[in-house]
Formats: sequence, structure tokens, C-alpha cells
Amino acid sequence: MSAISDPKRFSQFLDYFQKRYQRYEQQGGAYKLTPLGAWATARPEALVSFFQRLGLEKHHRFADLGCGDGVAVCCAAHYCQATGIEADWDLCREAQMNARALGLESRTTFVCADFLQLRLDPFDFLYIYPDKPLEALWRKIRDWTGTLLVYGPHFPPKSQAPFKVYTWERETLSVYVISASSRTHFNALTQQEGAS
Repeated sequence: MSAISDPKRFSQFLDYFQKRYQRYEQQGGAYKLTPLGAWATARPEALVSFFQRLGLEKHHRFADLGCGDGVAVCCAAHYCQATGIEADWDLCREAQMNARALGLESRTTFVCADFLQLRLDPFDFLYIYPDKPLEALWRKIRDWTGTLLVYGPHFPPKSQAPFKVYTWERETLSVYVISASSRTHFNALTQQEGAS
């Protein structure tokens, strides 16, 4: 699947979510308690910056673990096939609606479930904006070969330092490369990033 390179599509994505979040802020903020934790939104502008620098278009399958309203999935779908996994039915439906409104339904899939109960090995990238410590996820992916993306400074994995940390304004995205083969592949990509 090729990346969507039309700058108007990125502008549409940013405008769409900025307007949604302005409405949320007027109602008290973009936060919600879910059956398995809490949801808060990532900043769309930060996601675009992070995913461009990661070279996400060079990968095949992206999954957002606890996707909430689908902002990260909709952003990732500009680069590759993206899946959102969300335990809250209302948020899962909202994520589907957002992808549809942006014309991304053929590039996105949403699953209403607990990601700890699903197979995660089909994905190259796992993305999470954690609301609790990541030990259960870490145990689940210990044999997985891929890259874990952790948005924000909250609840970093205790057993491994990040391979790389991207920043955009006050936002961070920590990159954890799980296997040696993934580390070699990610090194090659980031060397290409520095050369361009």
C-alpha cells in the first residue's frame, strides 16, 4: 500500500481533528474512562511529525493499542495499512466514523476488543499512548519482532531503554525496537532519514 502524499489530505486530517478537539475542550476536555482504563488524545500535529520522521510509509501494518477516537490510526493510514484496537464500543464506533469522514475506510480497520487478548504478531509497528504501566504488554510482545511506539512520557517500559526518542514541542514518541533484526532494519531506515 502506497503512502498518501497529497498535502491537502494531511491538511484535511489536521483540520478535522483540531475542530473535534476544540469541541471537546468546550465540554471539559478530550478524556474518557473506558472499561479497561482511560482515554486521552494525542496531538494530531505531533503524530504527523513523528510518523513522517519514522518513515512509516516503508512499513506494512500499524496497530494502535487502545485507539480511542482513531486519531493515530487515521494519521498512520496516510502511510500504511492501520488498525485500531479499542475496548470501549462508543470510542470504537467514533474511530470508524472519523476514518469514514476522512475517506480512509479502505486503509483502516477497527476492532472493539482488549488488545491483550489478540494476536499482535501481524503488525510491524505497535503504537500506544499508555494509561497504565506496560508490563502486561511487554510480556505479551517479548517474542514479537517489531517496533513499539510509546506516545508521551508516562509509563515507559522499565525493562528496556528507548532506542530513539522523537520530540515535537512538548510531545514525545519513544521508539522501542524489540528484536535484533528489527533493530538492524530500524537503524537502516533512520540512517536513510539522516541522509535525506
